Amino acid sequence: MLNVSEIIQTVKQLIDVRVQLVKDEINEQISTVMARVFLLVVMGTVSVIVVFFASFSLAFYLSELMHSPSKGFMYVALIYLLMLVLLYFLKDSKTLIRGFQEVIRAFVFKSKRRSDDEE
Repeated sequence: MLNVSEIIQTVKQLIDVRVQLVKDEINEQISTVMARVFLLVVMGTVSVIVVFFASFSLAFYLSELMHSPSKGFMYVALIYLLMLVLLYFLKDSKTLIRGFQEVIRAFVFKSKRRSDDEE
């Protein structure tokens, strides 16, 4: 027959192993999310740089077409102003907000969904 102390020791070891497994799983999930967020930040930074240079290219192209450097840049500024006004009016759109949330959830928490589907 087993001792009560041996049973208690075995239960303690089982609990320690389970706690360590949970810690490892949490660490893995946190590192996955952080890596995806970092990738998102890098993608955002590159996108901003691309938009910046594309804006200058468009401004210079429009300047060439209109034979006026100021008009090309003003038209590009007007395009951005129109986009800002459009976004201002759409800021409370539940469909737009839900869409952005789904894209972010799908990108950042994608690995969690796979493990949920497998179970």
